Amino acid sequence: MVIHIRTQEIISILFGIVLVISGVYVLVYEPDWVTSVAGAMGGLIGAGVALILITLWQYRSRVSGELREDERDYRIAEKASFRTFQVTFILQGFMFAVLGIFTIQLPAQPAIGLLFAITGVSYVAFFYWYRNKM
Repeated sequence: MVIHIRTQEIISILFGIVLVISGVYVLVYEPDWVTSVAGAMGGLIGAGVALILITLWQYRSRVSGELREDERDYRIAEKASFRTFQVTFILQGFMFAVLGIFTIQLPAQPAIGLLFAITGVSYVAFFYWYRNKM
């Protein structure tokens, strides 16, 4: 059995492993320069695991021959990205206005984490919605 793995896939997997190891390091040693150990650890490990799983999924799809990209996929991704931008831009403007009107002071990390999660979930939702629609 011959494994044909691309250099890009190897780099992605190695980078994912480095992110996971960095997250474990932050969790175990709790360095003084890290203000939120749980947030940093969760972000690093989550990003590393996601990168590894996405790379392995793409590799499996490429090897099995089931992933065949065409111009339709690029158009769907373009539409989903634009719609996600519209949603997050409007949501950020609304949040900025509400926080400014009521002079609410929020820590940056939870607010950015919420916007990051909304961006990811809305992109996936719009991508599959447009894929089923087209």
